[in-house]
Formats: sequence, C-alpha cells, structure tokens
Amino acid sequence: MEQNGTETLLQQYQKELFEDLRIDELTLKDKAMLVPIIKHKWVARQMTHKSQLKKLTDAKKKAIKEFTTNTPVALSKQAIEQASSNDPRIEAIQEKIDELDIIIEYLEKIEKAISSLTFDCKNVIDLQKLETT
Repeated sequence: MEQNGTETLLQQYQKELFEDLRIDELTLKDKAMLVPIIKHKWVARQMTHKSQLKKLTDAKKKAIKEFTTNTPVALSKQAIEQASSNDPRIEAIQEKIDELDIIIEYLEKIEKAISSLTFDCKNVIDLQKLETT
C-alpha cells in the first residue's frame, strides 16, 4: 500500500481508530452523537478499498489472459496459474490484492467495534447516572 514516510495505511488507520474509539467524561455526549458519522467514515473507506480490490482483481485476470495469449502452447488452467504467478507484473498485482485483503478485513472489524461504541457510550452514561444518585 502507499506509505506516508515509514507509516503504512494500516498503521494510520490504527492510530485514527484509537482516537475515534476514545471516550472520556468531558466529550462523552459529543462522541455519542458522532457515532453515525464515525461509522460512515469507516464504512466508506471499506467500500473504497473493496472497489480497489475489484479493479485489481480485474487487472490480474487481464494480465493472466495477456500472459496466456503470448504463450505458444495450450496450458491447463492450473499450469497457467502457476506459470503466470512468476510474472513480475502479476506478482505486483497479487501483492497489492493481498494488502487490500488485510485492510478490508481490518475495516470489517472496525465496523463492528464502531457499532458497539453506541452501547459503550450508553453504559458509561448509565454508570455516571448511578454515581451521581
């Protein structure tokens, strides 16, 4: 993935998520009201990366097709996969696909964590109510 200095996109997302999930007593109400916006941000990123994954998958299929077109002999599907996996262009695409798979998996887990943020805020508010009564 693209890197900002030595920080990967995954590391950037981890830092940003830490801030999005941080709850303190002073900003609790604000955080609770921001949950839908925060969730939208992460879901939008997930969809963006899924779109990128689709484009890369299509590019890989096209590259494999071009690879087999340049081969003078007919090969089985398994042989084509094995032979094309050594092609530098296809290797680069596969590496990007693998990275996107990890990011998408992480974003799916983030979505679940953000969904529970509403309950976490409610629990903290309820706890505050108990402490003040």
